[in-house]
Amino acid sequence: MVMDQEPKQDTSPGAWTLKVDGSSTSERSGAGLILKSPEGFKIQTSISFGFPATNNQAEYEAFIAELKLSRTLRVQDLKIYSDSQIVVKQTNGEYIAKDPTLVKYQTLVQSYLASIPRYQVIQICREENEEADTLSKLVQNSSDLDCSVYFEELLKPSIESGEVLEIESNHNWMTPFIKYLENG
Repeated sequence: MVMDQEPKQDTSPGAWTLKVDGSSTSERSGAGLILKSPEGFKIQTSISFGFPATNNQAEYEAFIAELKLSRTLRVQDLKIYSDSQIVVKQTNGEYIAKDPTLVKYQTLVQSYLASIPRYQVIQICREENEEADTLSKLVQNSSDLDCSVYFEELLKPSIESGEVLEIESNHNWMTPFIKYLENG
């Protein structure tokens, strides 16, 4: 029996592929993202964080940034590749997030994944994720920055929600039904 030596990446027709990586050092934090369409069109993004982040938080921020883009593009089939064991295994339900911050990130990830009908989250080794890793370490106006790379600055963590304001507080025909459902 002959075995293929190269790692197989499942790219069924119509599947988009996504490679993500987060990077955090004492000087800076960032994320690198590569989203590739089934036809081969590639969107590369480098994100610089304007806030301190741990490595796991940087990995989650990278993951969330591309899930937002995937939702905007209405991706229906997505293969997500990450070298972060924590993020992959928590997302796949193999690990349980216990850290309160990572629980918030995981909740946000699951809400984005709910809008994608078919997806797979796959852990790959760091060597297979070099391109996303390089993007995660770029800085704005870097000489390494390719003109086809989009640069974004994230000023606060994705899990920090903005203020929620009630739009309408008037009672209407649904009010008694809502009260019944809430209180019995």
